Amino acid sequence: MVASQILWLLSPCAAGGSDRAAVDLEQLVWVTEAEYQFGDAPEKDVFFSWPYVVADPERNRVFAVDAANSRVSVWTPEGSLLFAVGRKGEGPGEFVSPGSLFVDTEGSFLVQEAARFRFTYFTAEGELLRAVQGPGRGLSYQGFGLQLHAPSDDGVYLGVPRFPANLEVGTTGVQHLDRQPILRVRTSGTDEWVDPEPLLWLNRRNRTHVIRFPDGGEVYGAQPFGDPDQVQFEPGRAVVMRQKGVPGAVELIEMSAEGDTVWHRELRFGPRRLTPIMVTEAAQVMLDMLAQRMPDAPKMGLRDIYEEGLYRPEYVPPVEGPPVLTSSGEVWLRTAERSDTLRVHYAVRRGDLSGDPRRVLLPEWLWISDVTATHVWGVMLDSMSVPHIVGRRLVSRPSEG
Repeated sequence: MVASQILWLLSPCAAGGSDRAAVDLEQLVWVTEAEYQFGDAPEKDVFFSWPYVVADPERNRVFAVDAANSRVSVWTPEGSLLFAVGRKGEGPGEFVSPGSLFVDTEGSFLVQEAARFRFTYFTAEGELLRAVQGPGRGLSYQGFGLQLHAPSDDGVYLGVPRFPANLEVGTTGVQHLDRQPILRVRTSGTDEWVDPEPLLWLNRRNRTHVIRFPDGGEVYGAQPFGDPDQVQFEPGRAVVMRQKGVPGAVELIEMSAEGDTVWHRELRFGPRRLTPIMVTEAAQVMLDMLAQRMPDAPKMGLRDIYEEGLYRPEYVPPVEGPPVLTSSGEVWLRTAERSDTLRVHYAVRRGDLSGDPRRVLLPEWLWISDVTATHVWGVMLDSMSVPHIVGRRLVSRPSEG
């Protein structure tokens, strides 16, 4: 069953029409209004470096995961600190670098530390339940280490192999590693780890940009106009986004830990051609960043060096960045489209095959962390570059058309 599923996913033209209905993206428009905003709580030894926000609408609270401070804090939307867990360390309830956080239906939550394959479970009130050690560094796929994500209820992990950037773009003289499998990792009946099993292949071509300096130095980053497959993980689930088909088309594919496709949807956006102005603007952003981070980098010819490795498709990918899986049960997509000073996003309900997605206009500075039925949550930097958690209320208005 898994093999036939892989063939179907890698051959989109074989999908049935009802599963791949394109939609008209002209409908109601949603905007947001400022409502909640709060900073850290230094009087309680809780600080924000760059928090990642996860909402828990059932209990009217939000989680702030701050990897730099090895802390997870829980707040009311108004900014009252309820409790915090974690500190720097490797003991029970301590974190080296907390990453993803998932809340279950009862309010208990799981904190993932991908770097050391550890998953720590807490009660809804923040009491430590247990820490689960996943597959260690001894497990690999074709010699590459693994990046695994939170396990399903029956202990099955999904993830990808870690490919070094220089191998991905072929700077070492070897063939480009432009395909990356989504792997399933589980134990055998004797509790030994089974070799990772590929479930679906991601096309990673055009993901990495390399700047090669005359002295032999190299700087790696993301291609600003790249169209690689993107993937987001939840316990026992993976949601893949593809943009390499028809210009302006976006595919969303949700897969279970068993390797089954549980949802497949396509959206059609208006294709936008890449222009010289777009290339100039993208180059300037990168050159400004290099000037700040590498003040000793050569200045002469730097723009030509940058553009030499630039991927320039005929059409710009419609979605920027990975999809966001939200507490509202939707997938949110940040598009390249703008409406006046606002960035256009689309929200698609997971499992829905034909309903119109929501068109949402958000401030340019707001990168979504999570969304509930009523609010969009993210982070804002103030004039002193101090991060604040913000929750903006969703409000509908008539279509612009």
